[in-house]
Amino acid sequence: MKIVLLTSDYHVTANIGLKAFLEHPGLKKHNIEVVGIVMANQFSFGKKHLKRTAYFFKKANFAFLAKNIITNVWKKIRISVARYIIPNRKREYFGIDELAKTHNAPFLEVESINSEKAHSFIREKKPDLMVSCFLLEILKKEALNIPKKGSINVHPALVQKHRGAFSAFWAIAKKWNKSGATVHYMTEGVDDGDVIVQKHFFVYPSDTMYTVNKKAARLGGRLLVKALINIKKNRARRFQMKKMAKVFSFPNPAELKGFYSQGKSMFSIKDIFGL
Repeated sequence: MKIVLLTSDYHVTANIGLKAFLEHPGLKKHNIEVVGIVMANQFSFGKKHLKRTAYFFKKANFAFLAKNIITNVWKKIRISVARYIIPNRKREYFGIDELAKTHNAPFLEVESINSEKAHSFIREKKPDLMVSCFLLEILKKEALNIPKKGSINVHPALVQKHRGAFSAFWAIAKKWNKSGATVHYMTEGVDDGDVIVQKHFFVYPSDTMYTVNKKAARLGGRLLVKALINIKKNRARRFQMKKMAKVFSFPNPAELKGFYSQGKSMFSIKDIFGL
């Protein structure tokens, strides 16, 4: 079975999820081939990106969004430097382009997954299935219709509790003791397709947004392998949750104040400097 992976360079934890997926022995054992990886560059400076950035800043608290962006840019810089000075066996994070090269997967970087450049690349690879991993865009119908067997998404949360963005923030802010990862079929909606597989993990008082995202990424990478194997063997379950969560978006100032008043944080010093 041939698949194309779609991802974003915004979440450094996407690198962890993709690494967990690409290194899983189940891919080779069940003849699941990654024939392409497309990465949407959220830090380019084209007109579309600047318009999207302006929209984000309008919707979100400036300090909250700025911290998210600065943290991820800092991690990207450290990853870029680390590849030249730190042995691979000692590194936790790898650039998505590095992962693609290591696993012999053709790689394409674009400004938007919904661009014709991305669509042409995907059509050229003739995938059986398309997989979205930590992608910050909603795929349009044109893209969803390219693969033969449909498209699936790895969502870093339990869809009955959270759909949309900033899952780690909301898990901590809402004081949920559990979060998780869900692999589901994609529609033109937001995280609302039939669920294939799902699993939870515990959220502890010591967790930061960063550590929750890392747990979800690793779990999501492993669950994706399980989902693909089941799809290939025609035994994948498709079910809708009895109750689906509302779509979460940017926290407002009051919600952010509540988050920080709990003594919670987006990241720790260890999170920032770890590699």
